[in-house]
Amino acid sequence: MRETDGPRAATAEHPGTPTVAPRFTRAAQAERSRLEGKREQLLRKREAVQGELGEIDHAVGTIGELLKLLVPLLPANGSEPGAASDESRAEADRGASASERSETDERDPMQR
Repeated sequence: MRETDGPRAATAEHPGTPTVAPRFTRAAQAERSRLEGKREQLLRKREAVQGELGEIDHAVGTIGELLKLLVPLLPANGSEPGAASDESRAEADRGASASERSETDERDPMQR
């Protein structure tokens, strides 16, 4: 006698495998295409912004270096020796820290 309802018959047919309707497949493909397009768009925007950040970092570093050059000249000028000196040092420190960040960013672009 032959068994047709036994464990061997159940494994041969794969009854648990569902079939996906073509409309769902098309919808999934359309969504995938839309998301890939959006991803590409965002990657292009990121590259543009990173390019602008590089230019800004360079400008900030240059300004910081110029501020450092001005610091010794301001007290020697004699106009507002105390106030100008304190403000100049504070701005030079800010410029120096921005310059250091710029140099770090140039060495390691992944740090941004």
